[in-house]
Amino acid sequence: MEAVQILIPLIAFLINVATQILGIRYIPGIGLLRTIFLGMLVGMVCLILAEAYILYCYEEDTIGLISITIANIIIYTALSYCYFHFINLGETSRRIRIILEIYNSKDHALTMEEILERYNAEEVVRKRLDRLLSNRQIVERDGRLYIHSRLMLLISRIMVAMKVLLLGRRSEFDMEI
Repeated sequence: MEAVQILIPLIAFLINVATQILGIRYIPGIGLLRTIFLGMLVGMVCLILAEAYILYCYEEDTIGLISITIANIIIYTALSYCYFHFINLGETSRRIRIILEIYNSKDHALTMEEILERYNAEEVVRKRLDRLLSNRQIVERDGRLYIHSRLMLLISRIMVAMKVLLLGRRSEFDMEI
């Protein structure tokens, strides 16, 4: 039974990834962020159902099984968190995009001017704002932008708190605390 308990968060994580991949490919218009959350939710439901089944079948060690279940939920959540940031790194990192654009260009080279032309600050901010608007994370009313998704605000605050806790600063532009 111990081997099964060890495999449960890993199997749930694989279900998470498979759900996310299938969602992005076969659910029209769902968007990347929603497929990531869908995968996390489906994986967590599978984990909880598997743990509930084990708890139902092996009632003699309820406290031990609940402890293992809590540990498995933490492990699954950590794996899902890492997967989210792995996807986020490849999707949003300007460094990765610049490297790929250099590689995909003629002779695998671009001038500094060509790169700066593609990545001027106004265009970068405009693209990010357009993405936030299209995902309904912010809304525009009377020419002003407002937070629409409290979930994204919560996620943003958690990310800043983790950066402060782990890195000692709010962003890469801040001086060390």
